[in-house]
Amino acid sequence: MHTDEPILATEREPEPFYRIDENGQVCWSEEGQARYRTWFGHFGLRLETIQTAEDLRQARRVCAPGFNDHLLNIASNGPRSLERNLLVAVAQGDQAEYRRLMTLLEARNRLGLQVIHQCRES
Repeated sequence: MHTDEPILATEREPEPFYRIDENGQVCWSEEGQARYRTWFGHFGLRLETIQTAEDLRQARRVCAPGFNDHLLNIASNGPRSLERNLLVAVAQGDQAEYRRLMTLLEARNRLGLQVIHQCRES
């Protein structure tokens, strides 16, 4: 996998690489064309065939397993941490490990905030 692949935005986030016009047509920016052509090309999809919002949704669905593999690859090569292990659990679809690590992460974060708060009172 290439390291320059885009992070795909959710429907709630603005997408700098394209916009969808009032007719449901996808209008690609120059940067969007370059990035998404590479990303979709990994899965045998041609950017020119993705012309509507529905086409884009279907293309993302086709690419979803590859995106999870990409996340897993990033996480597997990173330094060991709760956050890294949480990302691996998400990418592997391990719900039990995700819940366990999220509980630990939340507990650690609560403790961290209490320690900071106590230091300020001193």
